[in-house]
Amino acid sequence: MAYLRATALILASLLFLCLAPLQWVALRRRWPLRLLLPVAFSRTLAALLRLDVVTESAKLPEGPRLIVANHLSWLDIVAVCCIEPVCFLAKREIGSWPVCSTFARLQETVFVDRQRRRSIPGANAAMAQRMLAGRPMLLFPEATTGDGSALRKFHSSHLAAARDLLAKADWVDTVWVQPVAIRYSTPTAAWFGDATLLPHLWAVLKGEPIRCDLVFGKPLAYARGDNRKVITGHAASAVAGMLASMTRTIEPDLAARAETPAFDPLAANS
Repeated sequence: MAYLRATALILASLLFLCLAPLQWVALRRRWPLRLLLPVAFSRTLAALLRLDVVTESAKLPEGPRLIVANHLSWLDIVAVCCIEPVCFLAKREIGSWPVCSTFARLQETVFVDRQRRRSIPGANAAMAQRMLAGRPMLLFPEATTGDGSALRKFHSSHLAAARDLLAKADWVDTVWVQPVAIRYSTPTAAWFGDATLLPHLWAVLKGEPIRCDLVFGKPLAYARGDNRKVITGHAASAVAGMLASMTRTIEPDLAARAETPAFDPLAANS
């Protein structure tokens, strides 16, 4: 079955690549279609990967929004994009990956060279422009993926995009920073260390179905004069709290399953 899913995944990718010219036109002309195709592609990928995205959301605010989330895998982007048409910040190397770079650009991804701090202001300006145009911006402040066992330090450099937006648009009073917690049902979903994309993709296709829980926390207001490091700290605390709450919810459920006797067909028929 994994080979069938892989074949279907390739065919679906080719289909959406054929729609790339339409997406480019939609982006240039600001057609609503530009928001629909990335979500449709992400939901198609999720279905083929057997990724079940379950979301719990606080009320989404109106106005510019910067989503900050913990980072475990490339699947994080697929999961969030199943919910809404976000743009995201990615490392420069993704811009050279075959196929992936095309889909990333069609989603108005902002690329940053993590080895050159001088590239940060330009990336922040592009993020501010995306948010000002009405697109929610997805940021992983850990700046790398992990196995999910612990939350890494949240870096504040790219939250300066909110400050840049407020400096540019005097009619905007607040940029909303929304913490999001991501957790998967299996360690197979994590993509970190020296893992390469294709072997991990194959492991996901061969493995068990994956549940991805997304919890959207209460948005934090970033106003003029606010300190981005303070806001980053509040966001990190919010994500850590939501992850801890998700763990407490999952553990009793696993315990209940363990206490439930397994079904024995021989005993049932005796």
